[in-house]
Amino acid sequence: MIERRIWLALAAVLAAGGVIQLPWAPSRFGGIFFLALAIGCAGEWLMLRLQAKHKAFRVLSVAGRVLFGLFLVSFIAIQGIILHGMRADPEAADAEYLLVLGARVYEDGRPSAALAARLDTAYDFMQEHPEVTAILCGGQGSNEPCPEAEAMYDYMVDKGMDADRLLLEDKSSNTIQNIENARALIGDGHKTAVVTSDYHLARARVLMERGGLDACGIPAPTPYPAQRVSVHCREYCSILGLML
Repeated sequence: MIERRIWLALAAVLAAGGVIQLPWAPSRFGGIFFLALAIGCAGEWLMLRLQAKHKAFRVLSVAGRVLFGLFLVSFIAIQGIILHGMRADPEAADAEYLLVLGARVYEDGRPSAALAARLDTAYDFMQEHPEVTAILCGGQGSNEPCPEAEAMYDYMVDKGMDADRLLLEDKSSNTIQNIENARALIGDGHKTAVVTSDYHLARARVLMERGGLDACGIPAPTPYPAQRVSVHCREYCSILGLML
C-alpha cells in the first residue's frame, strides 16, 4: 500500500512539473520528459495494484522498478558528466579557429537567446584574442527564415566584429555535420576550440575529438534559469544516445 502511494505521488509530482513546462517553447522538451516519466510511474502504480490478479502484472511491476532504477543511475551519472563538462579549457587560448555552434533563429531573423549567448561569448573571446577566426556553424531549419550561420554573421558584424574574421558553414543540420563541414573548410593541422551552451559542451568535446579537431571548449551561459531543467533533460537523452 505504501509503495503504491509513493509511485502515485511521484507520478502526480512529475505530471505537475511537466504541465508547468509545456506552454513555454524553450522548456517544452522538459515538460514532455517529465510527463513520460509520470506515465511510467502511474503504470508502475497500476501494476502493483493489479499484481495479485495475475503473474504477468507481478513480472511487469518488477521490470518497471528495475527500469526506473537504471534510469535514475544513468540520469545522475550523465548529469555529472554534463556538469563536469561545463568548464572552460585554458588550451582554448591557443586556438586559431573558433567553431561557434548554431541554435534556433526566430522568424524575424533574430538569433534566439541561446544563440545570442553563444555569439556574445565568441565575440568577447575574439576581442581578447585578435588572431582568432570564427567559423559560424548552422544550416537552415524548417522553421527558420535563413541559415543560422547567416543570422550569426549579421549579429557579429552588427556588434562590430571584422567580417574578415568570420567564416560561414551554412549547410549543416546537427553538431556532427557542423564539425565535419568546418574541418573541410579549414583543413587539418589547425588548433581549434568550440563555443556552445554550457550544458552542451561535454558532448561537443567528444564530437570535436571524433571529428579530428581539438576538443577545447568555451561555455556560453544558459540564458534562462527556468530553461535549465529542460535543457539538461534533453542533453541527457542526447548523451545517452551517443553512448549507445
